[in-house]
Amino acid sequence: MKIPRLDVDAGTFAKNLWERFSNRYGEVRAQKLLTALSRPVREFAVRVTLTKATRKEIAEFFEKNSWKASPHPLLEEMILIQTKGPRALPYLPATPRITCDKIAAENVFIGANLFWPGVQKVPKLRKEEQVSITSPLDQIVAIGISNMHSGERKTSGIAIRTIQSFYEVPSLRKLGFHGSGKVYSQSLPAAYVAHVLNPKPREVIVDLCAAPGGKATSAAILTRDKAKIIAFDRSKKRIKKMQQLIKQQQLTSIRIIRANSIEYFKSHNIRADKVIVDPSCSAIGVRPKMYEKTTDKEIISVSKYQKSFLWVAEKILRKGGTITYSTCTLEPEENEKVIAYAVQELGLKEIEPELVMGTKGEDTGDGLELESMRRFYPDQFDTPGFFVAKLVK
Repeated sequence: MKIPRLDVDAGTFAKNLWERFSNRYGEVRAQKLLTALSRPVREFAVRVTLTKATRKEIAEFFEKNSWKASPHPLLEEMILIQTKGPRALPYLPATPRITCDKIAAENVFIGANLFWPGVQKVPKLRKEEQVSITSPLDQIVAIGISNMHSGERKTSGIAIRTIQSFYEVPSLRKLGFHGSGKVYSQSLPAAYVAHVLNPKPREVIVDLCAAPGGKATSAAILTRDKAKIIAFDRSKKRIKKMQQLIKQQQLTSIRIIRANSIEYFKSHNIRADKVIVDPSCSAIGVRPKMYEKTTDKEIISVSKYQKSFLWVAEKILRKGGTITYSTCTLEPEENEKVIAYAVQELGLKEIEPELVMGTKGEDTGDGLELESMRRFYPDQFDTPGFFVAKLVK
């Protein structure tokens, strides 16, 4: 059975996005980007909580459990685990098909079980029956065994146990890491953000869009829990996940404030040494991707929202302080154009990161220092599509 892929003609990749890619990179390169986005990374990245464990200890554990592991050569807290696959799946036309949402499908595609919140459509079936798991576009992503019958509905727990998937990455839960706080799944570019920030002990660091807490906890780990980190988010559900992560990692330097940080700083004042801006984005760089339907209108809309956070960051930042701005998308309107706003409208200055990874930014005709911006292209690097920039006041 063929692996699901991104294709304009098949309706799994929006025509407007294909035109964006092909206009910027040419059709050959655009197709390579689509192929990369439809596959997981070859090496799954895991962050070690250095206040609780060593990389050697964690890497040896993965090796003993049949996962090839190696330390990242530049990021001191990161381990790379070799992804298994691709593997052929049998085509089983007679088995019931369980439809799950897009995010669930992308996780099941790499070996995760299907949990109840991701279930969309259930045909007639019995418990312990073999099923095919499909995306909303009827792409088969895995074979599983049902934990339910067709009349059953729950809000949590495993609905389908995945037994065969095209790819497999290590399940931290199955390996016994869940709740230990020793490791955390984080992509390499996302982990790189904290290194670009270069946090120091005793600094006041504000994360304006913090939940679920990956970058705030990265900053805490790199400072050995000795900075003063203030993490904002307005979502009660996402904050709960961040609280759990902080508790599991036994970090004491992070204070959480539930609020829209844009509105909060209209009536409050904090002087920050460093600010993390990692706002919501179109997520076009996330991989593996079953399909992508983002519209031009959505890209333009979210870019306006992203600029608002940089406006707040500039207001609370002390003179000489620094900002990291990051997204998991490839679109210039959400990346270089936002940095152009920060430089031209807010008076911030670009600064090249001390640790250089990825490649330079794209030339959007705004006169920016391209080397100060770092891009990660899925077809060039074994990473999601990602953008990072560093600014100074």
